Amino acid sequence: MKRDIVMAFVILHYKNLKDTLECIESIRDLHFTDSYRIVVVDNQSCTPKEAKILEEKADDFVQAKENLGFAQGNNLGIAKAKEYSPSFIAVINNDTLITQKAFIEKIKKDYQKYHFDALGPKIITEGGESVNPFPAYTTKEQVKKAIHKSKQLISIYKSHWKRFLLRNYIRIKHILKKPVPLENGKTLQEDVPLHGCAIVFSRKYYKKYPDCFYKGTFLYHEEEFLEYRRKKDQLKFVYDPEIEIFHKEGSSLNYSYDDNLYQKLIFREGNILKSLQLLEQVMEEKEE
Repeated sequence: MKRDIVMAFVILHYKNLKDTLECIESIRDLHFTDSYRIVVVDNQSCTPKEAKILEEKADDFVQAKENLGFAQGNNLGIAKAKEYSPSFIAVINNDTLITQKAFIEKIKKDYQKYHFDALGPKIITEGGESVNPFPAYTTKEQVKKAIHKSKQLISIYKSHWKRFLLRNYIRIKHILKKPVPLENGKTLQEDVPLHGCAIVFSRKYYKKYPDCFYKGTFLYHEEEFLEYRRKKDQLKFVYDPEIEIFHKEGSSLNYSYDDNLYQKLIFREGNILKSLQLLEQVMEEKEE
């Protein structure tokens, strides 16, 4: 029987070894007084040499037999973390950094006060702050509109002349009206959707659900499925801006306008579309 620990960090790795190692080191450098473990899941992207490095740096290293995507890859790591029966499982992107010495202590205090199922931290980015609580789609009308937009974008990305028009439209729009930067929540909020790049699940949550993330998705919009579950099962989700994490958001995508970029965008938008269509289906099943 493996001894109980306070916190298990689950980090999903895919190709970017530098980011994953920096994420691990950010946790080690804080020298937490509470017991913790770091579980790294490789989504079938490591070379043997890279796998050996991660195996040495992590407490547990799990290799998926295939690329499982975000939800299933994290579920694989969570399954390993559950073996230690931790009080909390923090699922964090590999391009994030834990920056607070009191990170675990603050989470423990929040649980004593709110008995949360899931908790989201303030997300600091290089350009300011990312949105948390997450602006999730919560109605079928919103999802249908997003599906239509996703289909339009795929059509645009596949056409050279449509891409040309889109680029120029965006440039003109930015000249005429500067985009309003997204801001993080300033105050603690309860019963809200949480950003998927960093979520802390309590023991009572992960014991209730064999799959902490909805396993039907591959990439994108996992937040909406968690929000759907929160509402359906009346779970307690808490956002606390006093708990912080740094997110190197968008560091893996090179925004130069070439064919390689548009292939990435088509891949991304295709997976977004699949997730949204699945979400629409789940919402419709609820109404039946």
